[in-house]
Amino acid sequence: MWLKEFKKALILKDFDTLDSLIDQMPSMESLAQMEEASYLFQNARVLIESEQVATLRAMQQLKNTLDFLKATENSISPTINIKL
Repeated sequence: MWLKEFKKALILKDFDTLDSLIDQMPSMESLAQMEEASYLFQNARVLIESEQVATLRAMQQLKNTLDFLKATENSISPTINIKL
């Protein structure tokens, strides 16, 4: 059951469920289940690393956009225009 839920969370990229399943990992009954769990952990690690790279890339793009907007912002100095 645990392996099935882990596979489902991995396919759906449900990081919260993956986290809770890792915390609640039961002891495996056979060598085949251990190997399958190991394979799934490797896939989860690859998924998390790729999501980290994508997040860093998106953050860098946001920073570049903010820097660009700040650089092209019209800096209007406050002036008082009094006509007598």
